[in-house]
Amino acid sequence: MVGVLIRMKLAVLRHSTSDSKMAMNSLGWSVGICLAVTTVILAFLDFSQPRMLMDVLAVTFALWALGWIVGPIFAGEPPLNGEHFHRQPIPRRTLAMGLLAAAMVAVTTAVTVVAFGATIAFAARLSWQAVVVSVPAVVLLLLLVVLLSRVVTLLFRALSRSRTGGVITATVTAAIVSLCSFSWILMIGVYLLLEYGFPPTFSTVVRALPSSWGLLAVEAAGRGDWLWTAAPLAALAALVAALFAAWTALLGPQRLARPVVRGSSARDAVRRRRLFGSDVGVICLKELRTWWRDPMRTQSIVLGPAFAVITALFPLIFDFTAAFPFVGAAGALMAAATCANLYGQDGTALWLTLTVPGKEKADVRARQLAWLIVFGPLTLLLTIAGSLLHGDTALLPWALAGNLAALGGGSGLLIWASVAVLVPGPDPHRSKNSPMDHGDVTGQSFMMFFLVALAMCPALGVAWAGHATEQSALLWASVPVALLTGVLSHVLLGSVAARKLRDNGPELLHLMRSGAPASAPADEDEVGRSPFETMSAGRQTLMWAAAAVGIVGLFPQGLVAMGIKLNGSPDKVWFLALHVPDPWQWPVIVAMVLIGLAGFWTAYLVYRAEKARTAVQVAT
Repeated sequence: MVGVLIRMKLAVLRHSTSDSKMAMNSLGWSVGICLAVTTVILAFLDFSQPRMLMDVLAVTFALWALGWIVGPIFAGEPPLNGEHFHRQPIPRRTLAMGLLAAAMVAVTTAVTVVAFGATIAFAARLSWQAVVVSVPAVVLLLLLVVLLSRVVTLLFRALSRSRTGGVITATVTAAIVSLCSFSWILMIGVYLLLEYGFPPTFSTVVRALPSSWGLLAVEAAGRGDWLWTAAPLAALAALVAALFAAWTALLGPQRLARPVVRGSSARDAVRRRRLFGSDVGVICLKELRTWWRDPMRTQSIVLGPAFAVITALFPLIFDFTAAFPFVGAAGALMAAATCANLYGQDGTALWLTLTVPGKEKADVRARQLAWLIVFGPLTLLLTIAGSLLHGDTALLPWALAGNLAALGGGSGLLIWASVAVLVPGPDPHRSKNSPMDHGDVTGQSFMMFFLVALAMCPALGVAWAGHATEQSALLWASVPVALLTGVLSHVLLGSVAARKLRDNGPELLHLMRSGAPASAPADEDEVGRSPFETMSAGRQTLMWAAAAVGIVGLFPQGLVAMGIKLNGSPDKVWFLALHVPDPWQWPVIVAMVLIGLAGFWTAYLVYRAEKARTAVQVAT
């Protein structure tokens, strides 16, 4: 049975992996091997603090376990799962053993074994008894992360179509995006921790994690304490057995009940009919209910604010709180970037709008209004709370101007992008468990991020002029400028979106149904393929390199340096602008912001060019 499942998995992978996916997998494997080798090297280092080596390895193993938990959630469905065999007369425990063996046959498992080999290297520095103990410790730890990954994936699948699952997915996604964007802050924090040692409380907590139990057993074997050698290994084995039993019970079709959405009471219906009596009001009420009930919309509600909050918490490593007032503006900016596919998320439900003549404009205005109702109070509350926590009102006009400009600009740009560059996705009732299976909106999000940031520039430019000239009235004038910019964007771009929806509605509906333009034949191989699948390795390298330049230039070297400069902090860290003479600091900051924006724009142009090339090939 085990051999059959392993061969089946290899056959599925062999016939389902495209060249582009193989290139991305190779890149991921290369990065993983480098990280694994780095983990082993850590076990040979000497630190100034005696307990530091153990703490560093414990933190590293915890991060590897976290990667195993989070990674499969966003990698899509595994090649083999229990649902594929639920009609076969196979005992559940036998099937679980076979699937576990098949899961072990993977490059990721081999890379993780190399990383956990740091336990053996650590044991070799203690005694030969510790080396003997380290071997079962590595095996148990590997089984732990694989089983934990499978159990969490199944639980996530059960939650994926509920609002709770949407919140979890959005929070994890926000943490990953924030970590990838601002990992340089954590690197500086790690350097400081390695210099001065981990706090005792942190050290105790990280050693108590199951990922550290093998290290505890090895350390105890090194000092000859056999009770503490056996106890962690026994606890680790018991946890592995419990996870295997849980995974066995969860295999097969989903057994957890689907979430039930109940309607409103008659009293609420009468009250809402009075408030939402017009065409725009009725559609807005429908949109608000969709924002509240649809798990995909729940992800969008949580993702932007969660990203902003998590990002603002990183600089606390240096006791830097100047990012707090801008949490609302960053949340609105990210919300606009992640909500720019409203019609694509609704799928073929667009026909309900198209079959009622003359309602396109009301539909567009209602969606804009609903988005503002959802994110306006939320982001403004974050701005006020962040300003209060920061305690200095000097940044309040900057924060309010950025927040209002992002809200107004976002409400116009996202509805325009939802019609102009719509990305087809599955209908809500056919949505899959992984967020990577809901349509490729990467290019759309990059474009929206750049355009909304551009819409914030007039208000922030007025604020910068007021700060440079030390005129408080001009500084606060940035707030009405933000309002004016937002209103113009909301009204003008909303009208453009409504006109395009009216003129090209049938073509958009065909695009959502088939995944290809109306002029393209439905049987072409290129139909529905993402630009990432057709893009050459050189173009992918250029696109991601430009995105990396955009992230580094706009955020750390641009906006963060600007915040430190405005806050008057003497810390220079590694920001280029703060290391040049004072008269040149502001020009360097502006240059870095422009470089960052240019990087994002270049990445979007590469993506758009590939998408256009693919569309032309399909059409011809």
